[in-house]
Amino acid sequence: MMFHFWAVGTARLSYPLERAYSSIAGMGWIGVDLFFVLSGFLITGILLDLRRNPDYFRIFYGRRTVRIFPLYYAALTVFFLVVPMLLTHLHHQRAFDVETGTAGKLFAWTYLLNWYEGLKGFQIIPHPLQHFWSLAIEEQFYLVWPFLVLKLARRRLIQVCFGLMALGLFMRAVMYWIHLPIAAYTWTICRADPLAAGAIVALAARDPGDWKILSNWARRLALPAFCAIVLLRVFSPNCTDGPGASPDFAMGTIELTLAGILFSSCLALAIQLRREHPASRLLGSSFLRFFGKYSYCLYVCHVPIITFLAKAGLNSNRLLRLTHNEFLAILAINAIGFAASIAVAFASWHLYEKQWLKLKNLPMLHRTEPLMVGGTA
Repeated sequence: MMFHFWAVGTARLSYPLERAYSSIAGMGWIGVDLFFVLSGFLITGILLDLRRNPDYFRIFYGRRTVRIFPLYYAALTVFFLVVPMLLTHLHHQRAFDVETGTAGKLFAWTYLLNWYEGLKGFQIIPHPLQHFWSLAIEEQFYLVWPFLVLKLARRRLIQVCFGLMALGLFMRAVMYWIHLPIAAYTWTICRADPLAAGAIVALAARDPGDWKILSNWARRLALPAFCAIVLLRVFSPNCTDGPGASPDFAMGTIELTLAGILFSSCLALAIQLRREHPASRLLGSSFLRFFGKYSYCLYVCHVPIITFLAKAGLNSNRLLRLTHNEFLAILAINAIGFAASIAVAFASWHLYEKQWLKLKNLPMLHRTEPLMVGGTA
């Protein structure tokens, strides 16, 4: 969210504090890689615990459907149908970027937007929906991964995951070679490595011997991966908007693999923390739990909200005239964007999403909770 708000609200960066903030917020694209690692970990754990259930597919897909579909398709309905009708009625058709071709709508409705954007570029889709490519990857992961988890033994799955990590890096290199850098960032096969890295943590957490090996490697790899990510960013001055828009080969290929290694290592280290450890208390804090609870809608709605605010003229240049300080103007944009997004996500959860989630209580959708040997979670 900081990354997307920064892209809209950046001032002239005349002072060191503003440049420092820009450097940090400009790395916010890496949050989606953390999302993929967590998804690979959580979904693999859920599937492993369901493998002996005769209703394996029904439970998994039923629970995923009531969590993902209602908000996603409600957002598309609002964007493709409600907003255009409202703007037409108000005679402000050009006030908001809503023009989407039939192909774009079709790819959005079918969770294939990432392939369309990778081939045609992000600009082929209106800005408020461009970030939906990651949701498409997630849904495609759901379609394939349950079959592999059901059919393959745990050790073989670990081998498959390492193969997928290598394949993801290789396919990104191929995409850069044929001059499709955005495809390297958004196509599912090119982003397999963070999902696979997270899955490895879940698979190793169910065997004491494998968990010990993984924990040792996590301690060795976390800091070097972090340093390598920072160095690659420092030596890639042309990459201001993340790997998806970068002409730099290393940023668009190796950087993403390093992100998967970093976050999966951090995840493994976090799992084995004792509950009384300060880091464990921080990770389990009510503050982070709050954002975790509302994170799905926050992700879906924050770009449309900040786009709307920008179209309405609420930008850092206008706020600069009120605050007389560029950095305060940028912070104000962030504060307004976060507050509006949280308000929408809070309302969405309690008035809409939570009602759908009640379906998870149906006996036909019950599942057991994941059991990990690596820590107290």
